[in-house]
Amino acid sequence: MNKLTYGMSVFIISGALLLSSCSTNLGPETLPSTKPSTAPTETETTETSATIRPELTEPFSSAVVTESIVKTNGKLSIKDANILNSKGDPVVLKGMSTFGIEECGDFFTSEAVKTLAQDWGCDVIRLTIKGDKNNGYLKEPDKYFDPICKFCDMCINEGVYVIVDWNVGYEKSADENKEKAVDFFTRLSLIYADVPNVIYEVSNEPVTVDEENPIKDEWAKSIAPFVSEVITAIRDNSADSIVIVGTANKGLDIEEASKAQLKFNNIAYGCRIFSGSQSQDQRDKIKEAIDKNVCVFVSEWGLCSENCKGGVYYLESDNWIEFFRENHISWCNYAIGSTVDNDANALALVSDRYNSDQKASHWPEGLISKSGKYAKDKILAGKVPAEPEATTSDTADSSDPSESSESSETT
Repeated sequence: MNKLTYGMSVFIISGALLLSSCSTNLGPETLPSTKPSTAPTETETTETSATIRPELTEPFSSAVVTESIVKTNGKLSIKDANILNSKGDPVVLKGMSTFGIEECGDFFTSEAVKTLAQDWGCDVIRLTIKGDKNNGYLKEPDKYFDPICKFCDMCINEGVYVIVDWNVGYEKSADENKEKAVDFFTRLSLIYADVPNVIYEVSNEPVTVDEENPIKDEWAKSIAPFVSEVITAIRDNSADSIVIVGTANKGLDIEEASKAQLKFNNIAYGCRIFSGSQSQDQRDKIKEAIDKNVCVFVSEWGLCSENCKGGVYYLESDNWIEFFRENHISWCNYAIGSTVDNDANALALVSDRYNSDQKASHWPEGLISKSGKYAKDKILAGKVPAEPEATTSDTADSSDPSESSESSETT
């Protein structure tokens, strides 16, 4: 049925329903003539092609992965550079990271988490706690703690792993939010002490960058003492859960951690990667750490540049995917859950082409951004039959004339 025929049908049926529902309450003089004129009137609708916008006919996504990753693999552990399942077999987790919880509002419902778990095939979903002493969790901990627990509960119900990420930048010293970090992870680990789904990420981008006065030996002097206290608090409740520790220089100096690993079990070291900003030099640093039996988890991987501009860097993202595959590295793509308008966002939630139901869950294809489509495809790889991939170029989405001049990929 074409759009014109469909539109005419909707108009005729709607008119019939209106008459049938209202005519019982009207006098006979108001009913239509039994012999209507065949001549068109000035009020007759002739614009039918716009009766239903094409976007609103797009199908919602549906479940393609229904087996629980947690049910299959159970409680995870770490040995040398590998994450292992309860049987001792290596496991690689792939999933999505949220924007900061204070940016996400009420986006994450049980259906949204179900969409990520079943429609996108996420093994893991990472919940990010962002902000500083003036906003977010540090300012209003009571406002956010319950939503964080509800998010964990939804992931547990869906049978996926959940990373709770303390991504709160310090001011000048790690000590400025250490007390709240210890309190937060003490409370959280007590609630989820025996739950295999929950993974704790105790620092990500841990130090506010001051390029004029950089911290010397950031890992040894700032990060390691901070995370050691937080991990001790977690271990008091959960003796062997996995903890991800963010490394120095916004997670780029992974080699510093490899030189002085923490004296705790089941520790992974987190990296923060953007395909438009990090390339082979960073891969060399990660490989050096892995060769020293450091378990690396790329918990925040953006497909654009660090400033979230420039489009998707497809070639470099492909290089990272291959590197992750070869070295059995788990990763979370950044990011989903906010209306922020940038190139890292997996969904075009600012678009007025889609209604609230379409934006809530089981997102139609047209609502998913270029970054989201790439991430979804790579998460599902190996879980469903692969579709032929489109040819990619060596620039960040150069096929889109609307992209800015910043979209040229540099390596």
